[in-house]
Amino acid sequence: MVHNNSFNDFKKSTCSIVGARGYAGLELARLLLAHPQASLTHCFATSAFDLSAHLSNPKATQVQCLPDTEIMANLTDYVFLATPAEVSLKLAPQIIASGKIVIDLSGAFRLKKSDYQKWYGFEHTQKNTLLDATYGLIPWVGPSRSERMIANPGCYATSILLALLPLIKDNLILLDSIVIDAKSGSTGAGKKATEGQLFAEVDGECLPYRVGQHQHLPEILETIETLTGVKLNPHMTTSLLPVRRGILSGIYAKLNAKKSVEDVIQSYKKYYADYPLVRHGLVSEKPEGLLLKRVVGTAKTHISYSTQEQNLYVFSCIDNLLKGAASQAVENFNRLLDQSIDTGLNQLEAMT
Repeated sequence: MVHNNSFNDFKKSTCSIVGARGYAGLELARLLLAHPQASLTHCFATSAFDLSAHLSNPKATQVQCLPDTEIMANLTDYVFLATPAEVSLKLAPQIIASGKIVIDLSGAFRLKKSDYQKWYGFEHTQKNTLLDATYGLIPWVGPSRSERMIANPGCYATSILLALLPLIKDNLILLDSIVIDAKSGSTGAGKKATEGQLFAEVDGECLPYRVGQHQHLPEILETIETLTGVKLNPHMTTSLLPVRRGILSGIYAKLNAKKSVEDVIQSYKKYYADYPLVRHGLVSEKPEGLLLKRVVGTAKTHISYSTQEQNLYVFSCIDNLLKGAASQAVENFNRLLDQSIDTGLNQLEAMT
């Protein structure tokens, strides 16, 4: 673990964001400006912009907003990449070689084994950086060779893995019975304009896309195999909801013989007892756990579950721009500083 500028040092860590004009980049800027241990000094984008025009925090006026051609000349202690995967692929190794730490919100360094050409459409040319990258799924951070390259997990992957990992670790479900039905708000696709993202196309619909072919699927499977030794081949669909933000992942499976909902309850209690950003409970007791409006705007994950005989139904809700991107990046920042994982995040409130 990197211990860099802890609270006892009385010095904030300098931070910068590449891709600060995007949805996740702006959320990240908002969080870092309010973080007690971060000094956000620079933001970079492909076109001119003024951070203070987007955020009300008066500190935003002090952040230098520069074109992305100026990144290497203005490196900070921590560089957050809220960029397309191809951009991160090129930038991350250069930044690390300069002695700085990268927290990458793209998928460029998440897959250790899977074919990048198949899932992301490009050949991976930075194998050493890929091997060194830490997969930063909080609180399930996996093994790594270095802590200078953090691959922040994908939004669907985060929602699904947080719900699935306890069940698989404790051998509660039949592995060949798993079905995943995940739905996301439209901000998950970023700001790039496409016909499928138009309001007229999304409103009033729930549109499946990339059925069985979403790039977060191999990420989920690799992580489960790394952390549990189990190889899965589940059905998985992803759909687009007519809302701006939020993810609701439904996970359905058969309980193993002699397992019950009480085993599910105890499993989630065991793995998340010391993690303040997961709430879990029976659907019948905490129906609010199924409401996106109770989690959107926060860094939390809400996991709800129910059983009918041996049929298990699990629902995992997150904000795709926060726990699915920006706030989890801040959790990784906190972890590297060896600070409480929810530092700078526990003040966030749901957008009800």
